[in-house]
Amino acid sequence: MRLVSLLLCLGLAACDAAEPGFRGAERVVSRVEGSTFTLRIRGDMAEAIRTSPEAFPLFRTVARRAAIAAQVKTGCRADWVQGDPAMMLIGLACEGRRPPKIPKARRDLYCDLSAFTLRDGIGSGALACQRV
Repeated sequence: MRLVSLLLCLGLAACDAAEPGFRGAERVVSRVEGSTFTLRIRGDMAEAIRTSPEAFPLFRTVARRAAIAAQVKTGCRADWVQGDPAMMLIGLACEGRRPPKIPKARRDLYCDLSAFTLRDGIGSGALACQRV
C-alpha cells in the first residue's frame, strides 16, 4: 500500500497540465540551473510549470529560472513573473512592445475548522473563514 501511495505522489508531483488559457499551446521542456520547466507560450504571455523535484524552493529563485527559460525559448524579455514555485505566469515584452498588464490576483477564501466533535457519526464544529 505504501508503494502505491508513493507512486501516486510522484505521479502528481510531475503533473504539467496546462491551465485553461494555455490548453492547446505547444509544450516545450526547458532546463535552467537544475530546474526543469514545461513552458507554453501564447502571444506575449508564457506559462511555466516546474516539473523537477526540489525541496522547499524559494519563489524568487524559481521565478528567475523560469524567466530565463522563457526568454531563451521566445527571444523576448521577461518583464514580470507571477504565481508560486510550482506554476508561474510570465509577461513577455517582445519586439519592442510593452509587456501585458499583470493579471489581478485571485481572491481566495481560507477556512479553519475548530472545536470539531464527532458523536454517533455526526460531526459538528466552528468554521472561521477569511478572504486572502
